[in-house]
Amino acid sequence: MNKHIVFVSVDWERPQDGRSNLGAASILASLKAAGIKYTAIEDAVNAPDFDYERLEARVLAAIHELEVQGTECLVGIGAYIWNEPVTQKLTEVIHNVTSAPVVLGGPQISYAGKGTLEGLYPYANIFVRGHGEFAMVALARGESPEHLGIHFAGSEDRNQKAETDLEQLASPWLTGVMTPGESIRWETMRGCPFKCSFCQHRESGNRFKLREQQFDYERIAKEARLFAQAGVKRISILDPVFYLKMDRTIDLLTMFKEVGLTAQLALQCHFRTVDDKFLDALEGHNVVLEFGMQTTNPDEWKLIGRNNCLDTAERVIAKLKARNIPFEVSLIYGLPKQTLASFRESLSWCRRQEVPVIRAWPLMILRGTELDKQREEFGLVESDNEAIPHVIASNSFTHQEYRQMERLANETNDSDTTHLSDVFKDESKEQGNAIFYRA
Repeated sequence: MNKHIVFVSVDWERPQDGRSNLGAASILASLKAAGIKYTAIEDAVNAPDFDYERLEARVLAAIHELEVQGTECLVGIGAYIWNEPVTQKLTEVIHNVTSAPVVLGGPQISYAGKGTLEGLYPYANIFVRGHGEFAMVALARGESPEHLGIHFAGSEDRNQKAETDLEQLASPWLTGVMTPGESIRWETMRGCPFKCSFCQHRESGNRFKLREQQFDYERIAKEARLFAQAGVKRISILDPVFYLKMDRTIDLLTMFKEVGLTAQLALQCHFRTVDDKFLDALEGHNVVLEFGMQTTNPDEWKLIGRNNCLDTAERVIAKLKARNIPFEVSLIYGLPKQTLASFRESLSWCRRQEVPVIRAWPLMILRGTELDKQREEFGLVESDNEAIPHVIASNSFTHQEYRQMERLANETNDSDTTHLSDVFKDESKEQGNAIFYRA
């Protein structure tokens, strides 16, 4: 008899997208398609009303109800950097007061080093590395095929990740696990061919093959039609880079029009892959292109494997402005070898290009990334009092300089370039930094 799954998703709520975790919903869709019963418990650690004690009570109540019924269950928890303290507390209390085995998956598990999982999560029973959809179905059935990245605590850790055929996955939208709202998250593929040292997609890039990382075209078309009929107004497409293969991308954009999809599409892009054919295909769509440059400093981008080309970026920006295509550029502060002056120069470059929206975010060190292995080399110091730890000092900038970068970033985010000019003037008066203006 199949086990009942109590699935706990503790997300980081985004104002424009809500708290629904697409990865968790995909696992629930697979369980539903396989006829496996589940109880979904959802929350967000950054929600104004988040209360850990209340979350714990909900989880324990769900387990106890099944225990009273004599129903065997597994508790699945998605482990992310933002819910690490919650994951630790929940696994311990579940272990201490119930008989339910705990299954952990998600990036914190997938990118943990070989032989480290039991030490990191001493109260968990089972771990899943890689995509967790088929693994949770198998575990609910009492199975554990080797190719699904399943590791039982106390057994030999082979450090294997799940091999998943994305075309076989059930859709959270088409199964009714998720209901389209005004603003949603969506994916048409997973993985990334680029190898940025701060990103967990880097590992996937080592073996990236687009045909193996994309969802079935018919599924995408059915989902797009559903979103059009539901009147969705904004879609954040989570593909790390939306435009990788010309024919596929153009086919998708053409199909979006054919099914009547009018929602604004937020697309993750790379300046190196944008060309005229892609821009032509965007004609008639309501889009905003999001470019994660991270830095305009060659020394910094070489260290993180970003490989920017400012000449290419400037040419693409000129074309975007000529076509009136909305776009954003995001930067990171706290990078290896970065200084306050070089961060200002990255902002200055964006200003000179008249980038309409600039986002600047602090550096997070994600488990298993190349940067995670370089902490000592660059003297990276993380905050210890934040929901998501981030770098606040290094060999190249002090904590005080970090605070100045943080101030600039906060003033920059959601501001237009006209206001940004005022920010620079104010910063110049405080710092007397002539280098920025010569740039």
